[in-house]
Amino acid sequence: MNELIQTLFYPDRYIPHGHCYLWQTPLVGLHVVSNALIAIAYFSIPALLFYFVKKRRDVPFSKAFMLAGAFITFCGIGHLFDIWTLWFPAYWVAGFIKAATALISCITAIKLVEWLPQFLALRSPADIEALNQQLQVEIAAKNQAYTEMEKRVGERTAELSSANTQLQASQILLEKMADRERATAQVIQQMRQSLDVESIFRATTQELRRAVECDRVIIYRFNPDWSGYILAEAVAPGWRPLLSAEADQAAVSEPAAWNANLLSQERCIVKTLATDESWIQDTYLQSTQGGLYRQGIEYLPVNDIYTANFEPCYIELLETLQARAYLIVPIFAGKQLWGLLASYQNQGPREWEDTEVRMVVQVGNQLGVAIQQAELLSQTQQQAEELQVAKELADAASRAKSEFLANMSHELRTPLNAILGFAQLMDQDSSLPERHQNYVRIVNNSGEHLLGLINNILEMSKIEAGKTVLSEVDFDLHHLLNSLSEMLLLKATSKGLELKFEQGVQVPKNIRADQGKLRQILINLLGNAIKFTEQGTVTLRVQMLQQQTQGDRLTLYFEIEDTGPGIAPEEIAVLFKAFQQTQAGLQSGQGTGLGISISQQYVQLMNGEITVRSVVGKGSCFCFTVQVKPGQSQPEKVVRSTRQSILGLAPNQPHYRILIAEDNPTNRLILSHLLSRLGFDLREAVTGEEALNLWKTWQPDLIWMDLRMPVMDGYEATRRIRAEEQQRGLDKKTVIIALTATAFADQRQIGIEAGCDDFVSKPFRATELLEKMSEHLGVQYRYDDADPELANAPPVAWKLTQEALSVMPTPWIAQLHQAAAQCSDEQASGLIQQIPAVHHELSKALSQLTAVFQFDQIMTLTRPWIERGGNS
Repeated sequence: MNELIQTLFYPDRYIPHGHCYLWQTPLVGLHVVSNALIAIAYFSIPALLFYFVKKRRDVPFSKAFMLAGAFITFCGIGHLFDIWTLWFPAYWVAGFIKAATALISCITAIKLVEWLPQFLALRSPADIEALNQQLQVEIAAKNQAYTEMEKRVGERTAELSSANTQLQASQILLEKMADRERATAQVIQQMRQSLDVESIFRATTQELRRAVECDRVIIYRFNPDWSGYILAEAVAPGWRPLLSAEADQAAVSEPAAWNANLLSQERCIVKTLATDESWIQDTYLQSTQGGLYRQGIEYLPVNDIYTANFEPCYIELLETLQARAYLIVPIFAGKQLWGLLASYQNQGPREWEDTEVRMVVQVGNQLGVAIQQAELLSQTQQQAEELQVAKELADAASRAKSEFLANMSHELRTPLNAILGFAQLMDQDSSLPERHQNYVRIVNNSGEHLLGLINNILEMSKIEAGKTVLSEVDFDLHHLLNSLSEMLLLKATSKGLELKFEQGVQVPKNIRADQGKLRQILINLLGNAIKFTEQGTVTLRVQMLQQQTQGDRLTLYFEIEDTGPGIAPEEIAVLFKAFQQTQAGLQSGQGTGLGISISQQYVQLMNGEITVRSVVGKGSCFCFTVQVKPGQSQPEKVVRSTRQSILGLAPNQPHYRILIAEDNPTNRLILSHLLSRLGFDLREAVTGEEALNLWKTWQPDLIWMDLRMPVMDGYEATRRIRAEEQQRGLDKKTVIIALTATAFADQRQIGIEAGCDDFVSKPFRATELLEKMSEHLGVQYRYDDADPELANAPPVAWKLTQEALSVMPTPWIAQLHQAAAQCSDEQASGLIQQIPAVHHELSKALSQLTAVFQFDQIMTLTRPWIERGGNS
């Protein structure tokens, strides 16, 4: 610093560039001082400008101030460099500073040219003053408007405050109403939780007293003479109850709560009954039979008993109730006035609110509904008890009827079995004279007719008793129709009628349905058509209705049309009623009028419908539908003519042992004669116990088991035989076929469940018995055929094919193929023994091939199954 001062103010010091100022010290000092002062001034002005712009960012043209401040700042910097260059040669820096100052000055000038029109557009102070005055006027007007607005806002605020106060009051009222609605719902819920009227009354009075916040609630019931008594009461603490605890349970008013000598004036409308003291008698309500309440009044409120203009006697009665105000509503059970629901305020007068009134009215209505429901429940329970008694009586009657029918079936069929059995035996006796043979045929035909009548009557009885059920099996429909055609053709031909069977191409061959009932329907309808038609044709048409196929069920449509006398329209109405016959039926003197009725019941049981159309003199047409299922294919059998008789057993038959278990000597005699002449080895048993002992010692192949026998019946004997077979582990079981004279399928089902393989109904036919033995044992017979070559040949009833092996599993077929390939007769015989007894034809055919070592044929039969299994 001292060096700088000496350089500036002492001339003897060296100043490198001072020659520009002629080395005059005063001049140099003046230059330094002036430039310093100018720089200070230049720096102060932009500083103030920058500070102003920073504080007043809303000032217009702030950029102009900023440019001016920048220009002045650079000017000040230039003056400082003028001082600096006196001693230091920083001329380039000073030049750049001056160039920057020039640039900023040019930019400022350009911007000022652009901003000049805007500067000129600025209002003058006078204009601003005028605008200011105008603004003050507008501000004053707005202030006045604001004042008025504040006044209106205040008024509106007051209104809103008042509305808010009202809203709060309404909210309180709504909350109170909601509370009472909830209380009402709770009361109703309490009533609905039980149908016991005493529990309902007790809960209702207690809940209603709490909800209404009153001192007493009672339920008053009218007697038939319009007197009445208190049933239930709820009273607040501190008030005298009208019912004691014991009386409350018994629903009887407490005598001690009443003054028997009170209100004795004749003009008083309400009195206490002094003679009984067990209930209150309102003479007004009794004389008017309910008074205003029966006239439709919903409620009766009294806010203060002392201002209601009541008679002194009535006020005195209310004082004994400690009541000052009350609200009473009627209770209606349906349209009948049942009683009253009363709420009492004891502490003082009370203004009953609308919500309280509506609540009590609603509870009264619900009480009426609850009373109706309770009475209905009581009636329903009484009716249920009566129905239960009636059901037990009906069940007992039904059981008695079933037992009667079972006994009647047995009693009717047993002697008829003897008649038909001996008639069949005599019919096969060629030694009888021709005249006696005709007598036998007449007896046989008459017995068959009688059996048909008995079957129809018993079947109708089974239908009425609800004992008829479907027994669905797979069968060949075409075979059924062919057998019916063969059976009825002779009867139609004998009358000179043409019998036609027409079936559509879409009718399935194999179906699953109740074959017996479908057969009986067709026999009944075709038999009637042939019986009542004297000339012309009887036609059966069968079709499948494609449009009525339902899931896995098919609808078959049948028509039986004839050219008979026809049926009058008035007779069609009674045609399907039991024991009703048309005029043609009465004239014929045949039948019982049950065939068509039974057919209708069967059709309906098979989910079908039967109708009839007829024209008198031209004929009738019965149409019906049945629902069936697709069935499995059945092995084809060669059916022999029913006119062929059995002469005996076919050659090379095993020695069959047959046990006859039958307590009726006549039936034993028939079976013995029938079977012994054919060559069977027979034994007889009278009781189930004897049959069991003979089975143990003799081991029969087949037992004809009567189900009704003394000591031990056939059911128990069969069960014991099956149990011992299982205990011994026997592979070959004895065939047991039940003989039953009952008409009910459930009895037969019991026999099947006991272990019977099959059953035959009495009266039985010889052909039926022999067919059952052939089916279960594989017995073959010699027939009396017209062809001599067939007379001694066993009937070919079954054919061994590749499809016949389908009844056995594929692994079994593979083992049989392997045994045949190894030519092992022992292994093949062991496999053949595994074939179930129901497929005895297959077992017998394979046994015959094995016995003669025809293993190549067995391999031919089994090879397709082996290849099929390998492909799969």
